[in-house]
Amino acid sequence: MLSDEYIQIQKKLLTDLGNRLGNEVQFSNDFLGRVKDREIERKWMNAVSRTCNYSAFQIKNILNSIEDYRHLPEEQLSLYVGKIAIQSFLEIINSFEQITNLFIAENHKLKLLLEERIAQKLTILEESWKTEPRGKSKDLKKSLTSQLKNKIYEMAFIRDTLLKNKIIDKTDHQTLSFAWDIRNSMHLNFTAIKDVDFKYPDLKTGFVYRFNFKKGQELYHPNDLISFYVITEQVIFILLKILQKHKDS
Repeated sequence: MLSDEYIQIQKKLLTDLGNRLGNEVQFSNDFLGRVKDREIERKWMNAVSRTCNYSAFQIKNILNSIEDYRHLPEEQLSLYVGKIAIQSFLEIINSFEQITNLFIAENHKLKLLLEERIAQKLTILEESWKTEPRGKSKDLKKSLTSQLKNKIYEMAFIRDTLLKNKIIDKTDHQTLSFAWDIRNSMHLNFTAIKDVDFKYPDLKTGFVYRFNFKKGQELYHPNDLISFYVITEQVIFILLKILQKHKDS
C-alpha cells in the first residue's frame, strides 16, 4: 500500500507540471489574442493551447482520484503518472511535424532550400550509375530516387537543412534531435532506441536536467515530471521562432 508521503510527493510533482502546462496555455492564448493575421503561427499556438489544456485536464483528473490508487505498488503508479506526464510532449511533437509540413508547402523560400538540397543528392545518385541500370539495379535506383524525393517530409533532413542555412542554431538542432529520439522510442514501448546523453537547462529555474539513458532503458523519470516538459517548451519556442523569422518568404 502506498504511503502518505509517497502520495504527497506525487501530488506535488503533478501539481508543478499542471502549473507549467497552465502557464503555456495562458501564453498561447495571449499570443492568439495579439496576433490576428499570421495564420500559420495561429495554427501552431492553437495546437499548443489544445495539447497543454488537455494534458492539464488529465493531470487534474488523476490528482482528484490518486487516493483510489493506494493499493498499487509504487513502480506501477509511477509508470502510470509518467505516461500521463509525457503525453503533452508526444502530442507537441506530432503537431510540430504537421505544422512544419504545412509551412513548407506554403513557404516558397524554405521549400526551395529543401528541394535544392535534394536535387544535389539526386545528381550525385545519377552520377554514381555509369551505365543505364537494368533489372535489380534499375529497381534499386528507382527506390533510392524515391527515398531522396520523400526527404522533403523527413524531419531529420528538414532540421539538418534548417541548421545548414542558419534558420536554427546548433542548440536548437540538438534539442530537436533529442526530442525525436525520445518520440521514436514510443514504438519500442518507451525504451531508448540508442544510448542518449543530453543536458538542457530549465530556463525558468536555471536547473540543468541531464537525460542519460542506455539503449533499451525505459524513458520515464519516476521522481521527476518536469524534465521532459522543459524540452517540450523549447520545441514550442523553436517552431514559433522559425515561423516568425520566415513569415514573409
